[in-house]
Amino acid sequence: MSFIKHVFIVSCVVGGVAFLLSLNVFKHQRDQFISYIPQSIKDRIFGSPESQFKGRLFTVEELGKYRGNDGGDIYLAVLGQVFDVTKGRKHYGPGGTYHFFTGNAGTRAFVSGDFTKEGLKEDITGLSLRDIQGLAGWVDFYHEQYTYLGKLIGHFYDENGNPTEAMAEFKRKHEEALQKQKEENEDLRKFPPCNSENKVGISRRLWCTENSGGIKRDWTGVPRQYFQPGHSQARCACVRDKGPPSFGTSASNNGDLDNPNMKVYDGCEPTATSCNFKD
Repeated sequence: MSFIKHVFIVSCVVGGVAFLLSLNVFKHQRDQFISYIPQSIKDRIFGSPESQFKGRLFTVEELGKYRGNDGGDIYLAVLGQVFDVTKGRKHYGPGGTYHFFTGNAGTRAFVSGDFTKEGLKEDITGLSLRDIQGLAGWVDFYHEQYTYLGKLIGHFYDENGNPTEAMAEFKRKHEEALQKQKEENEDLRKFPPCNSENKVGISRRLWCTENSGGIKRDWTGVPRQYFQPGHSQARCACVRDKGPPSFGTSASNNGDLDNPNMKVYDGCEPTATSCNFKD
């Protein structure tokens, strides 16, 4: 049998199987077959969850119907994305700890802690960058743990499912939050927090190790008051006392001891790795 005939027969068989699986009578077999396909391949073939449900839009009124009453489905929305949380009925159903989130567009409450009628709203104006990161974390959580259904028409998406200016502003704030977090992580790497121990009314101890602040490194450092720009209060930082500085172009071999934002603690030896203070 020629190669062309082989290809023709295989194509017919595959096409026939695909046709049969497309019939509703074979829905169970079709779903079972699809379940064996790796998620990465399904995303490329069928599209990501968001693109797969791009055309499914909810109004606030429609969302309000899904609160789990009489054993019904339970939906909630965060940042304009709607999720089916029915499998978490214990928590989201009537009487559950998080029932107030269901059937509502209450994005702000996810980070504000205000679960009243006034607090369950979409407006996130004035939230801190930490709160913005928190909202992004909630969206990731629901994508991982529950089923994404579509978009909520209103504050974050228009009637066509396109992002509004409010969503664009959220994305700008989120990028700013990620950049700030990156800078803070770098600052902690350069100036790790000290270990601390307090005995109320007796003494206080601050000290540095190669793992203080949970940041592993190949140097110990000495405790210093670190007046970090943009912060109202100083914190204890372990500062390198040898090698080139982390800032400027100084040829000093004193590490970061000459950093103008560092100050020796009163009553602590400048070269000590541990400082003890009496209350």
